[in-house]
Amino acid sequence: MSSRNTRCNNRRRFVKSVAFGMGALAATSGFRVMASGLAPYSGKLLVTLQLRGGADVTQLCDPKVNTPGERKINNWADIADPGEAGNIMFAPVGDNFNFFNRFASDMVVVNGVDAQTNSHDTGRLFNWTGSNVEGWPSLTALHAAAAAPEQPLAYSIFGGGTSRTSGMISYNRFNDISGLRGVAKPTEVLGDPEKQLRPDLELSEARRFTQESVAELLSSTNLTPRQRLSVTKYKEARDGREVLARLAVGLPAPDDYEEPETLQVGERILRSTLKQQMQGALLVFQSGLGSSADLCMDEFDSHGNHDDVHEVLYSHMADAIYYFWDYAEQLGLADRILLVVGSDFGRTNMYNERNGKDHWPIGSYMLMEQGARWGNRVVGASDELHFARKINPSSLQITDDGITLTPAHVHRAVQKYLGIDGFAAINGVALPDVEDIALFSSSKQTRV
Repeated sequence: MSSRNTRCNNRRRFVKSVAFGMGALAATSGFRVMASGLAPYSGKLLVTLQLRGGADVTQLCDPKVNTPGERKINNWADIADPGEAGNIMFAPVGDNFNFFNRFASDMVVVNGVDAQTNSHDTGRLFNWTGSNVEGWPSLTALHAAAAAPEQPLAYSIFGGGTSRTSGMISYNRFNDISGLRGVAKPTEVLGDPEKQLRPDLELSEARRFTQESVAELLSSTNLTPRQRLSVTKYKEARDGREVLARLAVGLPAPDDYEEPETLQVGERILRSTLKQQMQGALLVFQSGLGSSADLCMDEFDSHGNHDDVHEVLYSHMADAIYYFWDYAEQLGLADRILLVVGSDFGRTNMYNERNGKDHWPIGSYMLMEQGARWGNRVVGASDELHFARKINPSSLQITDDGITLTPAHVHRAVQKYLGIDGFAAINGVALPDVEDIALFSSSKQTRV
């Protein structure tokens, strides 16, 4: 046998093994085949910003002054009053004044949300899936599965946020924006767009041999039905790779990636990649290859030196959200995005001996959309010591006969707003026994 025939047979055996492996992956892990000529996704885009560790919302969107006879809840309340932007009150912390004055009309704040736990894991599960037990998908996964299941980057995770798919869809996790370039340009030398891993001639030859080998396998009469399905899926995946060119076209040069930022709290240095995460998510959306993304900001678990930590983090969060909406506007995406900001839970209504605050089940969400017809509103409430107050689910007014809001109520409302509640029900992941709340009412309901 000639050396050329030997090389051809070796390559074909390799392609066969890879194809069968890809088929097994498709059968077991939710691997999605990319359809050739797939149209760009142009629908609603969903982003969650997960403030990991337990953000103190009494220093953000549910401000609390100190109550005589009680332990101090906030140091800022000794020298300042809460601010007000439209119908939304805010704490005079960090860059909150500019943040809420810019975005109040484009957001609804949901206060008094009871995560029913002081556990980080359970709090994150509840706040991002709507259930405090395993088995439900994250809100972003559900939206991706309903809106764009055929897209190769339908659901992307940046920065290590909480994600659950319930087997409905796979996700793509990116540690940094360079991972996008690796997906879009797999033959390029990482970090050097001018160089390729192999010369064009070798890449062309490899593609030709692969195509010939796959065609030969498919023409064989010796394949089992399972093997034929594996090879077919492998071929479809390779045939559909051209859709990733849409991502490659929009990627900036490495010099234009958003750099990680350092945040200083006293002598402590914190590192944030939040703007780079935002840049990556928006570039995926621009390509039309995705519909949902999770972003993550860490370090909110401030058991010590609480005020200094949250001051720095909230200033950085505001700056990053300015960047997010400005960049989304630049890319022509801003009017399609719903941004959901939340955390594991809140922080205690008092300081500990280390000037920190510990875990507290009551928290808040902020939901943002450009030009929101339902903006400039507060739904839900907590009392002066940051215990949740009950509200009437229809009128949204405070009442002792009402319900206590939980993350499930917020998820239920967002699912209905996005039109994916029916999809959730059909797929057996609807949230059971959850009352509907008018979270996205167009009426200008003031704070309750």
